[in-house]
Amino acid sequence: MFRETMSRHTDSTDISMRKIGTAGLTRQHLNEHGITRDEGAFLRAVVKAVNRDLDGYSLIDSMTNIKSKYDIDEDKLIEQGQLKKHSGVARRVYYSVCPAGQEACRTTKEHGFMIGDRGDDTPHRVGVELTRRYFEARDEVRFCEISSREDGSRNDLAVINTDFERIATVEVEGGRVSADYGFEEGMKSGINDYDSIRHDYRVLAAADGESVWVVRNHEIAANVLRALNAGNEIDVHVPHDTIRGIESTRVKVGEFNDELETQGNGLDRFLTFQQLRNML
Repeated sequence: MFRETMSRHTDSTDISMRKIGTAGLTRQHLNEHGITRDEGAFLRAVVKAVNRDLDGYSLIDSMTNIKSKYDIDEDKLIEQGQLKKHSGVARRVYYSVCPAGQEACRTTKEHGFMIGDRGDDTPHRVGVELTRRYFEARDEVRFCEISSREDGSRNDLAVINTDFERIATVEVEGGRVSADYGFEEGMKSGINDYDSIRHDYRVLAAADGESVWVVRNHEIAANVLRALNAGNEIDVHVPHDTIRGIESTRVKVGEFNDELETQGNGLDRFLTFQQLRNML
């Protein structure tokens, strides 16, 4: 069972990517959802990609490779609430298919153990995949568990060593960044739900091994720190000038990590998506 699950996380892209079929998408169904057959196939291909089930595609690749195979009206799909576009993911473009889009293409985003959470947008799953590859390339690591549950809480990744001991617990934060499609002046980047960030911190603090936060970029790192700074009963106290420096890139995330020994045990280090790509 475990081997079957892990086989879906293959790093191989030797198989060429082909256009997805549209079986089950009748003309009436397509018209009801206001999409063309190519758009239905594109939405289906993106869902399969996020499910790690699209031949010839890896989640570390930009989804422009997928889009290039289909004649679609991207803006229309976004306006109809069927698609999201994320253009600020370590200089790559990704898409998330919304519930309305999944209904339109009759393909469902999967979730659960070794896959991910139901509500995860694609950048979050990209971060999970980058993290998995980074840790599993290390000699002392046997495997990573994705979306595992422990004591009623979910971990994005648990890193297991060759002695079957957990050596790290990882929380991945995608959020919205200023480079994203549709980001306008006056919008705030980051994650609005501070309570969820604080909950994740407590989960990491209680878990075995190193506590690692993987973030899309410096903006999300600053956002996480603001949430933790303001949280009751959380032993994180980062100067506001330092947080502003991280947000503006005046303070590099790697440099900040060197100071983290003075912080709480739910925050040992940050890793950005781009840092992980550079180390793969």
